[in-house]
Amino acid sequence: MSNDSSRLIAFIILSGIILFAYNLLFPVKPKQIQQTSEEKTAVTATQTLKSTPESLKITPLNKETKISNPEEKFYEIENDLVKIKFSTIGAVIKSYELKKYSDSKEENKKTNLELIPNKTSNTYMALYSQEFNINNDEWNYAGTEKNNENTKIIFKYNKIKGIEIIKEFILSNNSYLINLNIAFNNKTKNPVLLKDMQLSWGPNIHFLPADVNKYKDSFYQYNKICYPLKNNSIKQYQINLNAKQDKIVFIDILPDWVVLKDLYFMASFIFKNKNDIKNVFYKESAAGFTYLTANLKDIVLEPMSSDTIKIDSYIGPQEYKRLKKFKMEEIINLGWFRFLGVWMFYAMDFLFKITKNYGWAIILLTLIVRLILWIPSQHSYKQMKDTQSKMKIINPRMETLKKIYKDDPQKLNEEMLKLYKEYKINPLGGCLPMLLQLPIFIALYQTLISMVELKGASFIWWLKDLSRPDPLYILPVFMGVTMIIQQKMSQTTTMSTGSMAQQNILMYGMPVFLTIMAFSWPSGLLLYWGMSNVLAIAQQIIVNKTK
Repeated sequence: MSNDSSRLIAFIILSGIILFAYNLLFPVKPKQIQQTSEEKTAVTATQTLKSTPESLKITPLNKETKISNPEEKFYEIENDLVKIKFSTIGAVIKSYELKKYSDSKEENKKTNLELIPNKTSNTYMALYSQEFNINNDEWNYAGTEKNNENTKIIFKYNKIKGIEIIKEFILSNNSYLINLNIAFNNKTKNPVLLKDMQLSWGPNIHFLPADVNKYKDSFYQYNKICYPLKNNSIKQYQINLNAKQDKIVFIDILPDWVVLKDLYFMASFIFKNKNDIKNVFYKESAAGFTYLTANLKDIVLEPMSSDTIKIDSYIGPQEYKRLKKFKMEEIINLGWFRFLGVWMFYAMDFLFKITKNYGWAIILLTLIVRLILWIPSQHSYKQMKDTQSKMKIINPRMETLKKIYKDDPQKLNEEMLKLYKEYKINPLGGCLPMLLQLPIFIALYQTLISMVELKGASFIWWLKDLSRPDPLYILPVFMGVTMIIQQKMSQTTTMSTGSMAQQNILMYGMPVFLTIMAFSWPSGLLLYWGMSNVLAIAQQIIVNKTK
């Protein structure tokens, strides 16, 4: 096989590493699933509780009244980033809107992005009790308090005789963090035991299973569960959209936090005091629903005393700088070369502050990366040019060798290697610089896929969202055409007819294949890839003009 053909095949293999080693490129296409009725599973998953000390005389609790059809009322709090709607039924979140983000494709119809996918459910930040149906009963709205630092909304439940339960949601200003305080007040003269209680979020975040097919982006990731291990690494579990049966999984440690996330958005429980919880589990439903639940501690309340469970919750976009404050930044997938991906993120953030536009920031970052890679690329192009020149010289001798040893392939290869050695030709000499560039390419590639900051970021008139595919397919075609030009510029004309046909198949086949694949890729990624190709072509032209 000719020198150029070997080098081209090596390059294609390296490209394949980039394109196919990532499971993000080929996620399982979810089947459309009909939404089922609300899952009533959170309470049924409690583990066996420790028995109450015999010396403690506990007064049985009784509910004072039963309401078959409680009246539902709604109350809202908000800051510059979010608007949250609460229901008096269960004192739960019914709507969680992100003001900086939108799922709408039309500029004039943009609405806040909703993170609560099932608004008919009373299961988001729900407090469950096996003894009392407090989550489906009416709570009293006790007011909203606002100051310079946060906004607090308060709900009270007084239908358990002698016991008052208070849920306080505190939303910090300019933040996606909610502080949840659950207070239990014993107003009786006897000790009481509160047990079998849970705090739950679900089903899902952002999308339900039936909505996933509407989000036509091959990089979209369905729900994952993430939590930190003792060695500071992150455990991730991919929820199966097409699970055949329900599955409840208890996390085998008491984590500092646990997250339910998709590609861009997340909900979490952050445990201030691990003594407030017994364990954490998640449910993977056969219908594709996911619930995240914390089993709360048993509470023994002395007469006329109280106790409070405090759990924080970050609900919002996976913005790197915000998550870093909670040591949760590693849930963002920055690929194999994470340390480079972090630098790419900070570079992108810096360039955005200068340009005020992520499209221009991507172009500038592409230029900077190409400048960093200029020397290894220059070496690669020069070696390729030198190899092509030598191949023209030895081509007649190669054809002669092929005729002489047409029936002895092993001998032909030996003679070819001698010929290469004589003229100091290294068939793979230009590949090493390309290999050195791979970590930077992969890091930038993965960063652009994972950056929620690109969600809703517009560039030029037809690109309204750099996280979504190009609606006019201009960028995929642009990427494919520039790839073909690159291949054409490196093609040698001194090859045999068979080798030339093989090279033409590779030269046109790979760009066409990638172009078709790229129809569903984020436009921000394609903007980088296309501009990188243009700059590589310019560099190759400069090299070809030098003597």
